Formats: sequence, C-alpha cells, structure tokens
Amino acid sequence: MTDQKTIDLHTTPIEIPIYRLNVTEPFKSLTEKEKLYAHHFSQACWWGSKVCLGQTSEESPVIFALLQQLFSIDQVPELKSKLVPSIISLEDFNAILYYSCLFYSNMGNYLSFGDSKFIPRINKDKFQLVINSLNDSKLTLLWNKCSELMYSLKKNELELGIDGTGVSTYYNPGITKDEIKKVQDYMNSVSLSAYNTRLFKVGQDHYKLLLASAETKPTTTVDYQGTKIDITYGDWSASLAKVAHHLEQALPYAANENQSQMIKKYVDHFKLGDINDHMESQKYWIKDVGPVVETNIGFIESYRDPFGVRGEFEGFVAIVNKELTAKLGKLIDNAETFIAQLPWNKTTKAFEREKFIRPDFTSLEVLTFASTGVPLGINIPNYDSFKEIGFKNVSLGNVLAARKKQKENFLRDEDQDLYSELFSHAFEVQVALHELLGHGSGKLVQVDANGKLNIDPETINVVTGKKIDPQTEAYKVGETYDSKFENVGSMIEENRAEAVALSLSLSPAILSLFGYTGQKAEDITYIMWLIMAKAGLSALEFYSPPTSEVPEGRFRQAHMGARYALFNVFLKSKIISLNVTEDDVIVTLDRSKIKTVGIDAVNDFLTKVNVYKATGNVTAARALFKEYQPVDQEFLRIRDIVLAKKKPRAVLVQSHTYIKDGQVILEDFSDNCEGLIQSMQKRFGTDNSDLGL
Repeated sequence: MTDQKTIDLHTTPIEIPIYRLNVTEPFKSLTEKEKLYAHHFSQACWWGSKVCLGQTSEESPVIFALLQQLFSIDQVPELKSKLVPSIISLEDFNAILYYSCLFYSNMGNYLSFGDSKFIPRINKDKFQLVINSLNDSKLTLLWNKCSELMYSLKKNELELGIDGTGVSTYYNPGITKDEIKKVQDYMNSVSLSAYNTRLFKVGQDHYKLLLASAETKPTTTVDYQGTKIDITYGDWSASLAKVAHHLEQALPYAANENQSQMIKKYVDHFKLGDINDHMESQKYWIKDVGPVVETNIGFIESYRDPFGVRGEFEGFVAIVNKELTAKLGKLIDNAETFIAQLPWNKTTKAFEREKFIRPDFTSLEVLTFASTGVPLGINIPNYDSFKEIGFKNVSLGNVLAARKKQKENFLRDEDQDLYSELFSHAFEVQVALHELLGHGSGKLVQVDANGKLNIDPETINVVTGKKIDPQTEAYKVGETYDSKFENVGSMIEENRAEAVALSLSLSPAILSLFGYTGQKAEDITYIMWLIMAKAGLSALEFYSPPTSEVPEGRFRQAHMGARYALFNVFLKSKIISLNVTEDDVIVTLDRSKIKTVGIDAVNDFLTKVNVYKATGNVTAARALFKEYQPVDQEFLRIRDIVLAKKKPRAVLVQSHTYIKDGQVILEDFSDNCEGLIQSMQKRFGTDNSDLGL
C-alpha cells in the first residue's frame, strides 16, 4: 500500500504555471524560403519527439494516444460543458487538464527535470467515469491499456533507474548495471557509440542491442568474451521514417551547401542508424556559421539514461536574435583570454586544449524545441572527439524571457527585489559562461595504442603534485568521457561548467561585455552566486533518500546534483548561512566574502573536478562528490521543508506552423491548458500509427 506522503509527492500539482514561448516577431522577419526550411525541420523535430514517449515509460505512448483521442472528441470548452458538473466536478476536470499539460510538456509521465513519476490528481474511478460517459470505443480501448500503469505508484516505479532504483525503457526489467557494463565494454572495444541504442537482456549472457533506424537489416550476432550480443536495427523505425521524410522536405530550402550536406547526413543517420552519419552531419552543422534559422536534431543528451551513455531524442528550430548574439560574439573574441584565467590554467596548460576552437555562439528565439523539456542553453555536439573540431553554443533567449515575476522561496525579504530585477540578466551571463567557457574549456589526457600521451609526459598533476601516470591517469584507445564516467558523467560535467561560470563571474571585463559596470556589475555577480545558492538548496527536491534496495541516496537530475555540490562548497567556506525554522529555510549570502574565501573555495573545487575529468580519475571524482553531497538527518529535515514549499516548473506553449496556399502560417495559442492542448492537437491529431497504436 502506497503511503499518503508518497502519493502527494507524485500527484500532479493543483495548478501549473503555463507560459507562451513567443516567436511571432522573429518569425515575421524570415523570408518565405527560410520559413519553409523552418517549417519542415520543425515537423521532423516534432514527429521525432514521439520517440521520447517510448524512451520514458512503457505506458507513456498509450497515455499520449489516450489524451490525443480525448481532446479530439471536443474542444476543451465543449468537453467541459459535457462533463461538468453532470459527470465530474470542475476541480476534477481541471485536474485532467493539468495532468495533460504536464504530460505533454514532459512527453511522458516522468518529469524530465527530476525523473520522478506523476499521476493525475483526479482519482482513477472518476477518470473512468469520464471515459465511460464519452462512449468512444478507441478511447475506452486506450484507457484499458494504460490506466493501471498511469496510476500505479509501486516502489520501483516512482523514478527512472536500474538495479532496483526504478524503471527505464532504455533497458528491460531485470538487467543489471554489471550486465550493461559488459556490453558497453564490447561497444568501447569496437568504437560503437551507445547514443542511439537500447539494450535488452534475452537470456543468460545473451543480449539484444537495438539501434534506432527507419530501415531494418538482418540481425548480426557477436560473441564477446562468452557473451552473445544480437545487433538489431529498426528501433523507433516508424517515427524515424517520418523524421527522415520531413528532413528531405526541408532540403530544397537549405540556405547553403553546408545545410544541404548536413540534412543529407541526418537523413542517412535516421534511415540507416549509423552514428557516424550523425557525426558527419554535425561537422557540416558546425561549419554553418551564423545561419538565420538554426537547427539541430538527434539522440543528444544522456541525462535520463541511468547508466549515462544513451541519448534522448531532441530537435530544435530557432531564429537568431542579432542584438544579443553581438554581445556573445564579443565574449568569443576574448574567450582565450578568459579561459587562461581559469584556476587550472594558472599552474600548467596541460589540462587545456592547445587552441580554443572558436564556436558559433548565438542567442536564439525558439520556434520549436521538441523533446521532454526546454533548456535555457546548449553546448553541442557532445561527441568527445568534436571538442578538438568545434562546437556551437546556443542561448535560448525567449525561454528565459517567458519567466514571470514571482516571490521566491528561501530568500531574505531584502534580496527579493534585486533578485527579481536582475535574475534574467544574471542568468543570461551565467548561461553564456556555462556553455561557452564551461563546456568549451578543458581537455582529456589520452594515450594512444603505442602508450604515447597527448601531453608532455613530465606534466605534474596539479591536484596530487606528482607526475602524470599514463597507465592510470589517461583515457585509453576506445574510452570516452561518457563510457568511463557513466551515470555520474553528466552531473560532474554540469558541475564543472557551473563552477567555471562562478569563477569568471568576478571578471569586470566579462561583465562589461554584457553592458554591466560599477555597482550594476557587482550586483550581477551577487545575484549569480545567490542563484546558485538558492538552486543548490532547491536541489534537495531532486534527492532520493537511501532505501533498503538502494542503500545510497542519489540525485535524480544531473544539474541539481551539480548545484548541490556547489551549495556545499559555499557552506564549507561559510559564505552562506541557513536560518532553519519549523517550516522554512532562508539563505543568507555574505557578498563581502565572495571575492575572498568564496572564490578561493570554488576555484579549489573546480580545479579538482577539471583534473579528475581530464585524467579519467572516476574513483577520485566519485569520492569528491560523495564528500560534497552529504544529506544527513538535518538536511533530510530541510528536504521535507523544500518539498513542502516546492513550486511546479513552468510549462511552455509552443507555436505551430502549417502550409496554406503555399505559404507558411505561424499559429499561436493562449498561455493556458486549453492553448497547450490545442497546440498538440494541431500538431499531431490522432495519428498514432508510428506508436503502433
């Protein structure tokens, strides 16, 4: 029997903030050719995002089809008049709407930011009454397929995970981390990327490795150290066939040869499943500097894979914000100077790449971000080898602009006004530094097949004070950061990028590039650090305490685990203090200490994190984060307060494009549940053949 506290934690909030992602004016500025390019690419992104349903949970594709069928019967106002009050109350009807909005925005029934399951606030029997009253056979069939799992809160279903920590459709039930590692060792040995794969256990020492592709081919079986691995193509085939089709539709409207070649490689990748084609597409994408319409698509981020190597589908289409991009261009122009100021570079240059690869860094107004969530910034490609080739940084301006003013939890009254006034400005700087100089800095120490290091063999490890040992402090051939650091890799890299932003936030030269000098610059720095302190405390919301099945607690979200470690750096250096009462926690940041003990503590921690990543020292990195992520009894009590005061993350309503009389039309929707539901109806209708439904 599930206890009430667990039910409350996993029930959709009574109300969810819903904002409109406004792209109307930037879209108007496009030429007809650019609009057609954006439209067809957007279609590819949205149809591909249905893969995320199957990457989330067994029941998510069916719930999606259920909701699409439900809201196809009538528009929301008409449905409301049918159901309220004759069948259910207004409160219960709104509960269905908010569950639907939360589900659509996460493309599944687990939160993309936190990986925890959510269920409808309306109870199952009442939802059943709604289904029965509408007398729709397809709706009833879908309900019968998914309702049990939709409402189930069994212990092992509360979160995404493996080895008893939760569920994951990247794998089948019962597979263990050691078994996943065994297959991963084979993949590393033949340089086969896991990004577009899933792994299922067939039998004892027998596994099926599924590769995502529209086309299928005969299964091949390999024997690796006594383990049979069936390599099978065609995972997500129906959805990826639609992705490839819409990308081909975009091809005639490409602005240049780089875009044309990029699309052709995307199509090859989605049709044939070869990750090398996707890597080739990214080379052309990097060369396409300063496009008016920016795009990217593929199996990109590995945050939600409990093992940390498999990518979630995402795709975006956006329009360049020229004014803010000009500011970011100045940051790029001076990037090498600023990277030289990072703490590990003050002792030796061995842990920094020889030459900074100048990226294309743009601020974008998002037309489409099709995945389980919408970030504020991106640094891609994620392939390790590309860090020496190039990358792009993207700041998603209208996502941040959609935020509305509100009173913040955990802050002193005297900080509220300044925090509200400067949050978006400070966060804009933080995202830029995080993406460009955080993810864009540092190198991996590697040894080739002949045992030769890619750094001076006399290099001293600035953490240990000893000479680098190529046997234990270097990546061997076939090893990558993801394959070596596995499920902690994303968190450690996000922590490194966040710490870089803090480390450089005191630079007057950087702040002046964004137009901040004097007291305004001092205030921006203060708010950047206060944002991190508040985020670190809020991270307790994403912490799962130890259980008998999982004796060690864990953070379910990479960014939040990263921020909690920095929160503890702040605590240990005593630049922050907490005032804990029975039902509240208030953070006080001593701004006079930021430039002294604060920056020293952050730089010391950052140096260790960077060197451990550079040398592939997983053991030391895990030990460091264990030290800086303590959640003792006092913090478990604070966690209860954080959970009681948590606010739901905002949901974004995105525009829809369609072609009428040869012209691309942009359709906007209201910033409420009705608008979001309407956008999904317009986008997908009730065609769920790609989901097998």
